[in-house]
Amino acid sequence: MNLQKSLILSLGALLIVGCGAPSAVNIELRKQNQELQEKVDTLTRTHEADQATIRGMQERAGVLPTLPTERLAKLFTVHGLELNRLTGGADLDREKPGDEGLKVYAVPTDDTGEKIKAAGSFVIEAFDLAAKPPEIGKWSFDTDVARQHWLGALLSYHYVFTCRWQTVPQHDELTIKVTFRDELTGREFSAQKVVKVQLP
Repeated sequence: MNLQKSLILSLGALLIVGCGAPSAVNIELRKQNQELQEKVDTLTRTHEADQATIRGMQERAGVLPTLPTERLAKLFTVHGLELNRLTGGADLDREKPGDEGLKVYAVPTDDTGEKIKAAGSFVIEAFDLAAKPPEIGKWSFDTDVARQHWLGALLSYHYVFTCRWQTVPQHDELTIKVTFRDELTGREFSAQKVVKVQLP
């Protein structure tokens, strides 16, 4: 019993001595600990600010407030946009030579590249890159109008837009850019294609 008391007293004395005079190693460790904690606090604040920004952008973009991002990720949502090979010049007047505009075949795709019917708005731009200025037309279709251009019968499964020339192109090679804004998530997706047209 006396031995046990002696050990306890010895340990207590060592602790008192140790607490009374911290070593240089302990001081350096405390300093590094404090610096790391400050960095963690800074990163935490930055992360929280970023999350708030993302939430604000999502709300402004139109993500449903009752549908959290985690649940949204489980749905079939738009991850891309595809332009069909039929996209190109359109002969809209059989009595006149050449094309009078463009036919654009576009379809949203999911995360595996499968075509899906999704509501949204479209902006179509056409460029004659060899001309100055290069832009020859810009056509906008809001969600309600775009809905009327959906074709989902037999082998057709896409939006089809007819765009008459706003400026007649000077060259037969045009670049078409299509931008789709998904109504559900507010995200935008673009695709572009170089096409040949018959000059009027």
